[in-house]
Amino acid sequence: MVMPGMNIHARPPSSLFMRILRLVPLMLLVLIAYFAVAMAAGDAIDGEVDPLLSMLTDPWFALTLPSGGIWSFTLEHLFIGVALVFLFFELVKATGIGHAAIAEMAISTVVFILFLVFFLTVPAAATSLFFILTMISFIDVLAGYIIGIKVARRDFSVG
Repeated sequence: MVMPGMNIHARPPSSLFMRILRLVPLMLLVLIAYFAVAMAAGDAIDGEVDPLLSMLTDPWFALTLPSGGIWSFTLEHLFIGVALVFLFFELVKATGIGHAAIAEMAISTVVFILFLVFFLTVPAAATSLFFILTMISFIDVLAGYIIGIKVARRDFSVG
């Protein structure tokens, strides 16, 4: 029931937490999680990478498939899967317009630069997994800018 004076087109107020969550690139969470695992592995930050590699590649569980092959699941696989799901959500966020979308793209660029610098300078980041995560972050940034330009061009031509 619509009452006089009610704005039926008003959007519900969003919480401060949700606004901040929209600005934070999800790949930043992957970066933080990776270094949390590296710290949990012991001396990985200081250069002893073997405990980290062991933690990343030790199987959590293994399943025998109908083909007879054995599929094992590791922490590395979890990181890549989560990063790909986050990439999907980042691409959806890239279709937004406005100041928040521009700020999020800028922060995503900073996150990619962090991934790249860490890959080149931190011994614990010198793994194939971290390289793949760096490439996913790069794709996030590149696709974000391309999608942002396409959306802005379409918005400009329609309006």
